[in-house]
Amino acid sequence: MPARRSFTLRFEHPETHDLLSLVSDRLGVSMNQLAEQMITAELEVVSAGLQADLMHTLGMLGSYRSNPEAEAEAFARAEVSFADPIQARMVGGDDDPFGVASAFESGARV
Repeated sequence: MPARRSFTLRFEHPETHDLLSLVSDRLGVSMNQLAEQMITAELEVVSAGLQADLMHTLGMLGSYRSNPEAEAEAFARAEVSFADPIQARMVGGDDDPFGVASAFESGARV
């Protein structure tokens, strides 16, 4: 028989511990057994929801790329269709609302 795993459970709210004790007495099971059954049931519900979310995400990802080679070619064509995608221009005066040009003037301190 494999060794049982354990951890200490600390209750933030004393009434939770009191309710667990009361219900376990009424059901005739140990507090540990009741807590494990309740945690297991809740984890099954939560994990089913997480699994459904992941399956939905996988479905969306699967439909995202219908033809990766064609999409890569389209991306490459778009990248080379611009002669110079970065066009610099001089700013200053009223065209420099953030004062960038003044930061590069001689003697300017940042």
